[in-house]
Amino acid sequence: MGCGQSSASFFESRGLIYIYYGTTSGNSSRLAFTFASQIRKLNFLPKVINLSEFEPDQITQQKLAIFFVSTYGVGSCSSDAQKFNSWIFSQERKNDEFNCMSYIVFALGNTNHENYCQFGIRLDKRLEELGAKRLFVLGKGNAAENTTENDYQDWINTGVEQTLIQTYPAQTCDPKKFEQSIQKIKYTNEPENEQLENLDYQAQKYKSSITFTINEIKELKKKPTLGNSTLFIDLIADNINYKTASNIAIYPQNSDQDINELCNQLRFDKNMKFEIITTSKHPFPNPISIQNYLRKYCDFTGLITKKQLMELSNLAINKQIKEELLKASSFEGRDFYEEHFQKKRESLLTVIKKYNIRNLSIEQLLEICPLITPRFFTIASSNMKYPKNIHILASQLILYEKRLGLCSQYFSTLKKGSIIKGYLSDSKFTFPKNPKVPVLLIGPGAGLAPMRALIQERDYYLESNKLDMSPFQGNMDLLFGCRTEDEYFFEEELKNYEKNGTLSNLKVAFSRKEVKQYVTDIMDLNQIHSHLTMEGLIYICGSSQMGRDITNKIQDMYKQIENIAPYMAFKKISELEQKQQLITELWG
Repeated sequence: MGCGQSSASFFESRGLIYIYYGTTSGNSSRLAFTFASQIRKLNFLPKVINLSEFEPDQITQQKLAIFFVSTYGVGSCSSDAQKFNSWIFSQERKNDEFNCMSYIVFALGNTNHENYCQFGIRLDKRLEELGAKRLFVLGKGNAAENTTENDYQDWINTGVEQTLIQTYPAQTCDPKKFEQSIQKIKYTNEPENEQLENLDYQAQKYKSSITFTINEIKELKKKPTLGNSTLFIDLIADNINYKTASNIAIYPQNSDQDINELCNQLRFDKNMKFEIITTSKHPFPNPISIQNYLRKYCDFTGLITKKQLMELSNLAINKQIKEELLKASSFEGRDFYEEHFQKKRESLLTVIKKYNIRNLSIEQLLEICPLITPRFFTIASSNMKYPKNIHILASQLILYEKRLGLCSQYFSTLKKGSIIKGYLSDSKFTFPKNPKVPVLLIGPGAGLAPMRALIQERDYYLESNKLDMSPFQGNMDLLFGCRTEDEYFFEEELKNYEKNGTLSNLKVAFSRKEVKQYVTDIMDLNQIHSHLTMEGLIYICGSSQMGRDITNKIQDMYKQIENIAPYMAFKKISELEQKQQLITELWG
């Protein structure tokens, strides 16, 4: 880890630290760069690398590495980590291959899923099996309550930095290898450069994303209100080739109103352009105007993190405000943070306005503010039926009182002809391996999206008199749920699918009628048992709570019909997921 011999031109450093991340939505990337920022201040030399760019012959020789990894699907890795996953879990690996490395793993996941943080857990164990030395206990970030970044900060506060400092004493190092903890910028009159090549993984993904045009956008609910709205959006693009019921990731943008409020509060001239001075890859194309940086890249309306509160406390002039922000950022003040910041969904913007902080610079904003991450939607159309169009359903999210979520406010500004950016990715909704098995679709509310895509897929082959070529040749049933008839999406379309035989059975539950019904109430346990016995598939899409209710109902079915113990019924759910008989896409 040493950097060199003593010299007047050299200075203190603790050496290189490699920070790897694998991400689906950008959360692992965000934490990796946050950690790099924190560790620079301790005189480490961080190098952040996406796992898609790892080098097998180099990683085994690295002495200190930190891994930030997300879990996707049934305990799998994110798509950018697949090559690394195949390599490190290969039987060709030797037990002493990582003898040089000391490591720490922080795993990201969601407790609403059974395989919570599973990829990180497996990686942590695998590195040890291959001879690496674990420096600190595995950390876990939970997306279920949107607390990933604060789980990370609490984990850091339990001794990560102290362990690194004690293990790697400072030595002399060449200053040319060291980058300042705060990113340097310079203001410029040069034109904005969208074509910059030296970009990091996430920025390159944004740059190479697809440009979509909105062909149609409309409200699906007959009586929408703020926070109770679902949009149907029809997108078109040149030469798109998407998979039915796959995912589309869309990059939202901040509103003019929020940008103006931030610039007024911090006294920024939004028309000024700047470029980042760095020897590393750039986080976004630049030179860029402050306005475009704030619009496209700076996530200043997301839930404020403890790291941001700590940095803002350093800028607060008023002693009481400084102490309050410090308390909220501390491990001991976690209840205070939850009550006064998390529950109210306070953001960087709302906090600097509330506490009248006006001395945050662009450099500091770059340091503490994460980049905007894409929002994922499961496609609501069939590639066979609509090869040139992608349909999505987007429910409106209220953060607190009347404040909309970033993507919800962005969608509220769109109209026919608007241009948006995004990219396609696989979803969990794969077709049956045996096309003749029956299929049960359960998708209340906006969870109908992928179900509609699968229904359209079967309908295309049925209309074309090619059902024997369809991936869905067996019966297809749909259980849909909503509050009232006013929220019954695509009612006529779905009823027509039942009439023409695309759907064998259509059941709808209304939860706000005099006699309340939820989708779990219209599940016939005997039919579902028979369905699974015939190796039928069940697709579920919707909220995590709804997903739990349905899987609990299936467990009840096993306990009642097969008379098995609760732990065996729970195990059955896991087996169904492993066999891909139970396929879920849940959120929240």
